[in-house]
Amino acid sequence: MRAKAIDKIIKLLKIPAFFILFAHLSFCASLNLRGFDYFFHIKAGEHIVTQKEIPKKEVFSFTMKGKEWSNHEWLYQIFIYSLYNKFGLESLFLIKLVVFGLFFFLLTLMVLKTDWVFGFPLIFYGLKIAIGRFTLRPDNLSLLFLILFLTPFIFKKRRLLFLLPFIQILWVNIHGFFFLGPLILLIYLLLGRRRAAPEKKFYKTVKIIFLFTLLACFLSPQPLATVSYPAKIVKDVVSGQQKLFFKHIQELQSPLKDVSGYYPFFGYLIGAFICLLFFKNLSPFYIGLYLVMAAFSLNSIRNVYFFIPVGVAIFVDRFPYIKEVFLKQVLRERGFLLVRLLCFYLTLAICINMVKDFIRLPRYGVSYITSDREVDIKSRFLAHDPVRYPQQMLDFINRNDLPRRMFNNFNLGAVLIFNSFPQREVFIDGRGELYGLKFFSQYIDMLDANVEAFDTLSKKYRLEGFAISYLQNSPPDLVKLIHERGFKCIYFDLDGIIFVSKEFLHKTPALKRYFIDFRSYKFKQFNLLKSVKLKKPFTQGYFNMGLALYKMGYLEKAKECLEELLRIVPDHARSYYYLAKIYYRKAKYQEAFRYCRSSIFFAPGARKARKLLARIYIKTGDYEEARDTLARLKVDFDKFNAEIDKAEDE
Repeated sequence: MRAKAIDKIIKLLKIPAFFILFAHLSFCASLNLRGFDYFFHIKAGEHIVTQKEIPKKEVFSFTMKGKEWSNHEWLYQIFIYSLYNKFGLESLFLIKLVVFGLFFFLLTLMVLKTDWVFGFPLIFYGLKIAIGRFTLRPDNLSLLFLILFLTPFIFKKRRLLFLLPFIQILWVNIHGFFFLGPLILLIYLLLGRRRAAPEKKFYKTVKIIFLFTLLACFLSPQPLATVSYPAKIVKDVVSGQQKLFFKHIQELQSPLKDVSGYYPFFGYLIGAFICLLFFKNLSPFYIGLYLVMAAFSLNSIRNVYFFIPVGVAIFVDRFPYIKEVFLKQVLRERGFLLVRLLCFYLTLAICINMVKDFIRLPRYGVSYITSDREVDIKSRFLAHDPVRYPQQMLDFINRNDLPRRMFNNFNLGAVLIFNSFPQREVFIDGRGELYGLKFFSQYIDMLDANVEAFDTLSKKYRLEGFAISYLQNSPPDLVKLIHERGFKCIYFDLDGIIFVSKEFLHKTPALKRYFIDFRSYKFKQFNLLKSVKLKKPFTQGYFNMGLALYKMGYLEKAKECLEELLRIVPDHARSYYYLAKIYYRKAKYQEAFRYCRSSIFFAPGARKARKLLARIYIKTGDYEEARDTLARLKVDFDKFNAEIDKAEDE
């Protein structure tokens, strides 16, 4: 009787729980747009529509202009541009909502084949994995196509297989991960055959569909280039050609470097593996699927959410046998009921937390520093991310006669193309495969202020200016080299810095009014009582102004900027660290120690601050404390002491 009552309560909660889950999904899909790749895709779509052709050679950058380019995302670009052009910014959020809504709807249908109360947490943590990829990119559609390819196998519906070649035609013209579709079919053909009559018929159908799906891969404007693209990427990864990209582009790094940061993903991996241990009637297809998609997802951060449908598929396939083992051999009926009840409580807790998010988060906006040095608040929803988007810098570029050939950093490329093409072409953008390893390597060396790379690229591409946005990354060491080479700064604000050559400034008098002499540069102070109060704004842009000044050697101005920042954010560890470095370079070790200690207090795990503390101890003759500090960092004291002068600007 008690079991029936519990069962009734769980059934009653099912619809409200999934309603809350999908409301939460809608909420997440409405958050401000992150990442900048969608800017490029919109502009590329506009170019295709207005020119009425898909470019086969590069047109957006002056560094690679005319180079062969296989645009395997052209259909997605036309789609996203058409929506944006007709319905505006809101349509981009609708795309996210529809794609992820449909994906999680299909996951929910799969989970409902089992006991939903066990599957609900799986769906929720799948959503937590996917939220990090709630950007606007064609690989979101690859995720949707992947689950559509898995659907016939999970629901064991032979007629669904006949849809796959048509899905493949779309996939091959939308994103480079189209090879995952035929790969799933191939895994099944190699490992999934069984002797039962229905499964034999299913297997024969998969054979036919596999051939048609392979043929569908050639239905693109550049069939040979498109089909060979995945093989080229795999070859480059295996041969190590992609190592530099993986090192410097965060989304290409492996989640293994931050296991704690991706714990839901690793939970999925472990959970699916445990499910496979219940091997009664286990098809080798699921083992092969697990191994292939686990390797694919572990390859880079951007791939982690591709394991979600695989993990759910394995759980759904294994659930009847897991339940059978628990009922007959492990927990018996009462024990299984207890586990079910625990899952019910977990589901209830998850739903309550999601409801709290609905109530709490909309009240708060994004707090950030404006160009007038006040703290403003903007909504978190249905807009570009105001703390990442360099609007003021882009406006400055568009309204002034700046050099046609200007260096720009990687993150600025897509927004420059969106805002300034065809009037302006870029130095680099996010298409790593187009620019290639050699160019990207020189670009990284240039950012690191490598003189040879700077001279080579400056001469080859006749660079007359540099536009560097630093809302997402710290200003590179390149700013120091640009300044030393005599380039003149004409823009310096929260979102970036722009230099032009002396010659260009001389022949463009209108720009002279913008020239910034850092020796007399004045920082506007914040009105704490009026605009700051207890708000904690996003400060990276303001901090990076101070860091840029530090790197260019204007220590007093950098000190002024960082001290002003500490007035509004008193716990900003990096500001304390660079103030400590400034005083250290001035041989004022007492002040350096004070700021260094504060930096370590607010960021205890910062190795650089502790190394600086060790240098301060050495300079003041306190070798015992220096040894103790370095011992905790596992750094050899004698070697560190011998190279202390070289490490001044670590």
